[in-house]
Amino acid sequence: MELRIFCGLFFGVAALISAVVKSEHISVEENAAALSGYNAKGLRSIAQGSAQQAHSAVAQQHAAAQQASFLAKSTLAQTALQAAATAQAALAGKRVLLHTLEEQTSIAHEAFKGELIQLRLAKQAAATANAAAVKIASHVSLLTSALNSAQEASFRAQETSSHTMSELASQEAMVETAKAKYQAVQEELSHVRIDFEATKAAAENASEAAIEAQNNAAKAGVQASIGLHEAAVAVEKPDIEENSNLLDGGHDLHH
Repeated sequence: MELRIFCGLFFGVAALISAVVKSEHISVEENAAALSGYNAKGLRSIAQGSAQQAHSAVAQQHAAAQQASFLAKSTLAQTALQAAATAQAALAGKRVLLHTLEEQTSIAHEAFKGELIQLRLAKQAAATANAAAVKIASHVSLLTSALNSAQEASFRAQETSSHTMSELASQEAMVETAKAKYQAVQEELSHVRIDFEATKAAAENASEAAIEAQNNAAKAGVQASIGLHEAAVAVEKPDIEENSNLLDGGHDLHH
Protein backbone atom coordinates (compact mmCIF):
# COMPACT_ATOMS: atom_id res chain seq x y z
CA MET A 1 0.00 0.00 0.00
CA GLU A 2 2.82 2.42 0.85
CA LEU A 3 4.42 1.65 -2.53
CA ARG A 4 1.12 2.45 -4.27
CA ILE A 5 0.91 5.84 -2.47
CA PHE A 6 4.50 6.60 -3.42
CA CYS A 7 3.84 5.83 -7.11
CA GLY A 8 0.73 8.01 -7.11
CA LEU A 9 2.60 10.99 -5.65
CA PHE A 10 5.50 10.49 -8.07
CA PHE A 11 3.27 10.54 -11.17
CA GLY A 12 1.38 13.54 -9.78
CA VAL A 13 4.66 15.45 -9.45
CA ALA A 14 5.63 14.53 -13.03
CA ALA A 15 2.24 15.73 -14.37
CA LEU A 16 2.59 19.08 -12.55
CA ILE A 17 6.08 19.69 -14.00
CA SER A 18 4.80 18.85 -17.51
CA ALA A 19 1.91 21.33 -17.14
CA VAL A 20 4.31 24.10 -16.03
CA VAL A 21 6.55 23.53 -19.09
CA LYS A 22 3.63 23.41 -21.58
CA SER A 23 2.17 26.69 -20.24
CA GLU A 24 5.26 28.59 -21.48
CA HIS A 25 4.19 28.42 -25.18
CA ILE A 26 0.61 29.53 -24.42
CA SER A 27 1.86 32.47 -22.29
CA VAL A 28 4.16 33.72 -25.10
CA GLU A 29 1.30 33.95 -27.64
CA GLU A 30 -1.16 35.55 -25.19
CA ASN A 31 1.37 38.13 -23.97
CA ALA A 32 2.46 38.97 -27.55
CA ALA A 33 -1.18 39.73 -28.49
CA ALA A 34 -1.71 41.79 -25.33
CA LEU A 35 1.43 43.90 -25.82
CA SER A 36 0.99 44.69 -29.54
CA GLY A 37 -0.41 48.18 -28.75
CA TYR A 38 2.39 49.39 -26.49
CA ASN A 39 4.91 52.00 -27.64
CA ALA A 40 8.71 51.58 -27.79
CA LYS A 41 9.49 52.78 -24.25
CA GLY A 42 6.55 50.84 -22.82
CA LEU A 43 7.80 47.60 -24.34
CA ARG A 44 11.22 48.15 -22.88
CA SER A 45 9.76 48.84 -19.41
CA ILE A 46 7.59 45.72 -19.63
CA ALA A 47 10.56 43.54 -20.61
CA GLN A 48 12.72 44.92 -17.81
CA GLY A 49 9.89 44.54 -15.29
CA SER A 50 9.36 40.97 -16.43
CA ALA A 51 13.05 40.23 -15.91
CA GLN A 52 12.79 41.62 -12.38
CA GLN A 53 9.73 39.45 -11.72
CA ALA A 54 11.61 36.37 -12.96
CA HIS A 55 14.60 37.10 -10.70
CA SER A 56 12.22 37.78 -7.80
CA ALA A 57 10.58 34.40 -8.39
CA VAL A 58 13.98 32.67 -8.26
CA ALA A 59 14.88 34.52 -5.04
CA GLN A 60 11.57 33.53 -3.47
CA GLN A 61 12.21 29.91 -4.47
CA HIS A 62 15.37 29.81 -2.36
CA ALA A 63 13.47 31.32 0.61
CA ALA A 64 10.53 28.83 0.42
CA ALA A 65 10.04 26.49 3.39
CA GLN A 66 11.55 23.03 2.91
CA GLN A 67 8.28 21.20 3.61
CA ALA A 68 6.43 23.08 0.81
CA SER A 69 9.44 23.65 -1.47
CA PHE A 70 8.20 21.62 -4.43
CA LEU A 71 4.75 23.26 -4.64
CA ALA A 72 6.10 26.77 -4.01
CA LYS A 73 8.96 26.43 -6.49
CA SER A 74 6.68 24.98 -9.16
CA THR A 75 4.31 27.95 -8.78
CA LEU A 76 7.20 30.43 -8.91
CA ALA A 77 8.63 28.63 -11.94
CA GLN A 78 5.34 29.19 -13.77
CA THR A 79 5.46 32.88 -12.76
CA ALA A 80 8.99 33.14 -14.15
CA LEU A 81 7.92 31.45 -17.39
CA GLN A 82 5.03 33.91 -17.82
CA ALA A 83 7.39 36.83 -17.18
CA ALA A 84 9.79 35.47 -19.79
CA ALA A 85 6.91 35.09 -22.26
CA THR A 86 5.94 38.74 -21.66
CA ALA A 87 9.52 39.84 -22.31
CA GLN A 88 9.63 37.80 -25.54
CA ALA A 89 6.38 39.42 -26.71
CA ALA A 90 7.84 42.87 -25.97
CA LEU A 91 10.92 41.91 -27.98
CA ALA A 92 8.72 40.88 -30.93
CA GLY A 93 6.91 44.23 -30.84
CA LYS A 94 10.21 46.10 -30.70
CA ARG A 95 11.51 44.10 -33.68
CA VAL A 96 8.46 45.09 -35.79
CA LEU A 97 8.96 48.76 -34.88
CA LEU A 98 12.65 48.55 -35.77
CA HIS A 99 11.89 47.00 -39.18
CA THR A 100 9.29 49.71 -39.94
CA LEU A 101 11.67 52.55 -39.09
CA GLU A 102 14.45 51.00 -41.18
CA GLU A 103 12.12 50.96 -44.19
CA GLN A 104 11.07 54.58 -43.55
CA THR A 105 14.72 55.58 -43.29
CA SER A 106 15.50 53.96 -46.64
CA ILE A 107 12.56 55.73 -48.32
CA ALA A 108 13.52 59.10 -46.83
CA HIS A 109 17.12 58.62 -47.96
CA GLU A 110 16.04 57.92 -51.55
CA ALA A 111 13.82 61.01 -51.53
CA PHE A 112 16.73 63.08 -50.21
CA LYS A 113 19.00 61.87 -53.04
CA GLY A 114 16.31 62.72 -55.60
CA GLU A 115 15.98 66.25 -54.26
CA LEU A 116 19.77 66.67 -54.43
CA ILE A 117 19.70 65.75 -58.12
CA GLN A 118 16.94 68.30 -58.76
CA LEU A 119 18.95 70.93 -56.89
CA ARG A 120 21.99 70.27 -59.07
CA LEU A 121 19.90 70.64 -62.24
CA ALA A 122 18.34 73.84 -60.93
CA LYS A 123 21.79 75.30 -60.22
CA GLN A 124 22.93 74.46 -63.74
CA ALA A 125 19.84 76.10 -65.23
CA ALA A 126 20.32 79.19 -63.05
CA ALA A 127 23.98 79.46 -64.09
CA THR A 128 23.03 79.19 -67.77
CA ALA A 129 20.32 81.82 -67.43
CA ASN A 130 22.62 84.19 -65.57
CA ALA A 131 25.31 83.79 -68.23
CA ALA A 132 22.78 84.57 -70.94
CA ALA A 133 21.54 87.63 -69.06
CA VAL A 134 25.08 88.98 -68.65
CA LYS A 135 25.90 88.39 -72.30
CA ILE A 136 22.76 90.12 -73.53
CA ALA A 137 23.26 93.03 -71.15
CA SER A 138 26.77 93.59 -72.54
CA HIS A 139 25.43 93.61 -76.08
CA VAL A 140 22.99 96.41 -75.24
CA SER A 141 25.80 98.97 -74.97
CA LEU A 142 27.42 97.78 -78.17
CA LEU A 143 24.35 97.32 -80.34
CA THR A 144 22.78 100.79 -80.31
CA SER A 145 20.93 100.07 -83.50
CA ALA A 146 19.16 97.15 -81.88
CA LEU A 147 18.74 98.84 -78.53
CA ASN A 148 15.02 98.21 -78.20
CA SER A 149 15.18 94.58 -79.18
CA ALA A 150 18.25 94.08 -77.03
CA GLN A 151 16.55 95.70 -74.04
CA GLU A 152 13.51 93.49 -74.53
CA ALA A 153 15.68 90.43 -74.76
CA SER A 154 17.54 91.54 -71.65
CA PHE A 155 14.28 92.02 -69.80
CA ARG A 156 13.09 88.58 -70.79
CA ALA A 157 16.40 87.02 -69.83
CA GLN A 158 16.28 88.76 -66.45
CA GLU A 159 12.70 87.62 -65.95
CA THR A 160 13.73 84.06 -66.78
CA SER A 161 16.69 84.38 -64.43
CA SER A 162 14.45 85.67 -61.64
CA HIS A 163 12.02 82.82 -62.17
CA THR A 164 14.87 80.32 -62.21
CA MET A 165 16.33 81.79 -59.01
CA SER A 166 12.89 81.52 -57.41
CA GLU A 167 12.73 77.87 -58.40
CA LEU A 168 16.25 77.42 -57.06
CA ALA A 169 15.26 78.89 -53.69
CA SER A 170 12.17 76.69 -53.60
CA GLN A 171 14.24 73.64 -54.46
CA GLU A 172 16.76 74.47 -51.74
CA ALA A 173 13.92 74.71 -49.22
CA MET A 174 12.60 71.32 -50.34
CA VAL A 175 16.08 69.84 -49.98
CA GLU A 176 16.38 71.22 -46.45
CA THR A 177 12.96 69.80 -45.57
CA ALA A 178 13.88 66.37 -46.94
CA LYS A 179 17.23 66.52 -45.15
CA ALA A 180 15.59 67.42 -41.83
CA LYS A 181 13.08 64.59 -42.20
CA TYR A 182 15.84 62.11 -43.04
CA GLN A 183 17.90 63.22 -40.04
CA ALA A 184 14.86 62.98 -37.73
CA VAL A 185 14.00 59.47 -38.89
CA GLN A 186 17.66 58.45 -38.65
CA GLU A 187 17.85 59.77 -35.08
CA GLU A 188 14.65 57.96 -34.12
CA LEU A 189 16.05 54.79 -35.66
CA SER A 190 19.18 55.15 -33.53
CA HIS A 191 17.10 55.49 -30.35
CA VAL A 192 14.95 52.51 -31.30
CA ARG A 193 18.05 50.40 -31.93
CA ILE A 194 19.34 51.27 -28.46
CA ASP A 195 15.97 50.42 -26.91
CA PHE A 196 15.85 47.20 -28.95
CA GLU A 197 19.22 46.04 -27.61
CA ALA A 198 18.14 46.85 -24.04
CA THR A 199 14.84 45.01 -24.55
CA LYS A 200 16.64 42.02 -26.07
CA ALA A 201 19.04 41.87 -23.10
CA ALA A 202 16.12 42.02 -20.65
CA ALA A 203 14.27 39.26 -22.53
CA GLU A 204 17.35 37.01 -22.52
CA ASN A 205 17.85 37.70 -18.82
CA ALA A 206 14.23 36.75 -18.11
CA SER A 207 14.57 33.54 -20.14
CA GLU A 208 17.70 32.53 -18.21
CA ALA A 209 15.88 33.16 -14.92
CA ALA A 210 12.93 31.06 -16.12
CA ILE A 211 15.24 28.17 -17.02
CA GLU A 212 16.86 28.40 -13.59
CA ALA A 213 13.42 28.34 -11.97
CA GLN A 214 12.46 25.24 -14.00
CA ASN A 215 15.65 23.48 -12.94
CA ASN A 216 14.98 24.34 -9.31
CA ALA A 217 11.43 22.98 -9.59
CA ALA A 218 12.70 19.75 -11.19
CA LYS A 219 15.30 19.32 -8.43
CA ALA A 220 12.60 19.89 -5.80
CA GLY A 221 10.43 17.21 -7.47
CA VAL A 222 13.28 14.71 -7.38
CA GLN A 223 13.99 15.52 -3.73
CA ALA A 224 10.29 15.10 -2.89
CA SER A 225 10.24 11.70 -4.64
CA ILE A 226 13.32 10.57 -2.72
CA GLY A 227 11.75 11.71 0.55
CA LEU A 228 8.54 9.78 -0.19
CA HIS A 229 10.56 6.67 -1.04
CA GLU A 230 12.53 6.92 2.20
CA ALA A 231 9.29 7.36 4.16
CA ALA A 232 7.81 4.26 2.51
CA VAL A 233 10.92 2.25 3.35
CA ALA A 234 10.81 3.50 6.95
CA VAL A 235 7.18 2.35 7.27
CA GLU A 236 7.90 -1.10 5.81
CA LYS A 237 10.98 -1.74 7.99
CA PRO A 238 9.13 -2.15 11.38
CA ASP A 239 6.77 -4.70 9.74
CA ILE A 240 9.73 -6.75 8.53
CA GLU A 241 11.38 -6.69 11.97
CA GLU A 242 8.10 -7.71 13.67
CA ASN A 243 7.68 -10.69 11.31
CA SER A 244 11.28 -11.72 12.00
CA ASN A 245 10.67 -11.67 15.78
CA LEU A 246 7.55 -13.79 15.39
CA LEU A 247 9.49 -16.36 13.39
CA ASP A 248 12.24 -16.48 16.05
CA GLY A 249 9.65 -17.00 18.83
CA GLY A 250 8.04 -19.91 16.99
CA HIS A 251 11.43 -21.46 16.52
CA ASP A 252 12.05 -21.40 20.31
CA LEU A 253 8.67 -23.01 21.10
CA HIS A 254 9.38 -25.83 18.69
CA HIS A 255 12.62 -26.65 20.50
